Amino acid sequence: MIEPEAAVPAATTEERYAWPPLFGLLEVPFGAAVGFLQTAVPFWLSKEGMPLAEIALLSGTAFSPHAWKLLWVPLIDLGPWRRVWYGVSTLLTALLLLVCALIPEPSKNLALYTVLLTVLQAAATTAHAALNGLMAITTRLEDKGRAGGWQMAGNVGSTALLGVLAISLAAAYSRQVTGVILATLVLASGAGIFWITEPSEAKTERVASVLRAAWERVKGILADLFRTATSRDGLIMLVLCLLPVSCNALSNLFSAMANEYRASEDVVKWVNGVGMALTGALGSLLGGWLSDRINRKLNYALIGACSGLSALAMAAAPMTETTYIWGILVYSFINGAGFGAFAGMVLEMVRSGAAVTTKYTLYVAASNFAISYVTALDGQASTFRGMGARASIAFDGLITFTGVMGVGLIFLLFLRKKPQPAAA
Repeated sequence: MIEPEAAVPAATTEERYAWPPLFGLLEVPFGAAVGFLQTAVPFWLSKEGMPLAEIALLSGTAFSPHAWKLLWVPLIDLGPWRRVWYGVSTLLTALLLLVCALIPEPSKNLALYTVLLTVLQAAATTAHAALNGLMAITTRLEDKGRAGGWQMAGNVGSTALLGVLAISLAAAYSRQVTGVILATLVLASGAGIFWITEPSEAKTERVASVLRAAWERVKGILADLFRTATSRDGLIMLVLCLLPVSCNALSNLFSAMANEYRASEDVVKWVNGVGMALTGALGSLLGGWLSDRINRKLNYALIGACSGLSALAMAAAPMTETTYIWGILVYSFINGAGFGAFAGMVLEMVRSGAAVTTKYTLYVAASNFAISYVTALDGQASTFRGMGARASIAFDGLITFTGVMGVGLIFLLFLRKKPQPAAA
């Protein structure tokens, strides 16, 4: 990974640094795509009469690119073209949001709808990965925390708010109008990329030199990634990310559960929008703060246990609108803390080496795979003895505790010593 100090002459370094709040704005396209699939799509499909199990299967499938993006994300590390990757992926995100909104009666065109939603998530997560790389190389060392905080705020906030905005616009106007407005917001926020200056001295070198440098970079990335992934601590981290701990999977299904809890559309919009945005952001700050004060993997496991308890408490409570409100807000706050704990845990592991972005993506992809399979399993659990949403929520709590026990076992066997970062 190119360091800012080496990327530009000393005389111009200061003016090339990015303004940290800008990364919150640039994260909006990612939040729009995720919020559309996480909140609006399940709500609409539920109103069309689709069973929760089928909605969960669609959601898990469409979210899967967040797991297998590792197949192409290393290409972003090859040269100074991250702004291009971000710009093209953001354009595709806007176009696909519009196309998805134009599909009439999605439940009757399910195969096409699933494919479009999956490609939408692939485009959005590519832009997200490119933004992560830009954030790493264009912010000052003392601004890394601020930049990450702004990006997380943009992520959590826009995911919740824009997902609910889609529902509100569709109710007031139409889904077609919703698509136009969301696509416009994506393009407007993505235009902030023009205020990012990416180190680009390699572009002025001879073609042969560029190719040689690219090959050396490929070798460096692969070697660093291989060393990390095959090291003892790297393999342990991979297993931890694959375990069902603090997956926040129910957030992909809450809007589809509204009917069973007799929650009004206004409640769905406020709780899944502003409520989840605020609680998730506050939880993320808490999880990150705790991550700097106790063992990061232990912190991740403890927060996961709290997540499991919150799900079981919601499952045991009466299926009323009140339960729907407090259940979602508590679950969102705890899992926001889980996201903060996860980030601290992974950053401790990948903080050095030639493939920092790719290594981070490896572990995030593993975590996203866990989110996808837990979402699908939560949905399938709804068919258990006709219990519906209650069974899904209870299963989420139980599988979370299974993951927590896995983390606890690994901690006792391997992690009582402070882990060392992977070799650079």
